[in-house]
Amino acid sequence: MTQEEAGERVRIGFKKLSRIERRQLPTYHELVMLLDIYGVLSCDYGPYIEMWEKAKTKAWWRRLGIADTRYIRMEDEADTKIEFQLGLIPTLLQTEQYARHTLTDHSTSMAKKLVEVRMRQQERLTTQPSLTLRALIHEPVLYQAIDREQLDKLIQMAELPTVTIRVVPQDRIHLGLHGGLVLLTFDDPHEPDSAFSETLLGLQESQASEHIHKIRSTLEDITRHSKTPGDSLQQLHALRNTYL
Repeated sequence: MTQEEAGERVRIGFKKLSRIERRQLPTYHELVMLLDIYGVLSCDYGPYIEMWEKAKTKAWWRRLGIADTRYIRMEDEADTKIEFQLGLIPTLLQTEQYARHTLTDHSTSMAKKLVEVRMRQQERLTTQPSLTLRALIHEPVLYQAIDREQLDKLIQMAELPTVTIRVVPQDRIHLGLHGGLVLLTFDDPHEPDSAFSETLLGLQESQASEHIHKIRSTLEDITRHSKTPGDSLQQLHALRNTYL
């Protein structure tokens, strides 16, 4: 059965059905109709409805009224996140104050929502199922309007078993100088990895194998040019001591 045929059977538009296939949560009645047309017996609905209920409860971001939540949903479900940013601390390592300062191009109400998202997503580093974060921090960022609270946060996060922080020295030439990068990977073998590149127009996403390979290779190149986690933590402590 084609996507168009399925949509016609359940009276769901093509665009919405495409979004459901990309993990937008359907309504209960849409779920039941889809199960029916795909040949699932009503006596076997239970596990699917249970997963739907779980997903509905888990989607805490829905109440925030953010139009595009695709990245939020994907990060919330990812197993591993590898991130490099040229001019900012990686989002899952930011304090509330630092996050607010990076969102001044948004309205006050939207910035407040996005800060809440970042703080909420950080909980995945300390709760189950946990997210593994490999953060690559461009060294100049550590000297650019970083206060004591943000340094304390970096040190605290670096000591978590789920977090690896590497400082990328500013005197190294590497492929990451073209811009920020994020790679999300998933436990589900049927879920493709997702790569993102940061631009002034926002995150550009791709799941194409050639793009995933390029982003992964670039992040590996940046990692090769970075300090060890131990040396990076030592540098963070040294910077923190300048505030004493």
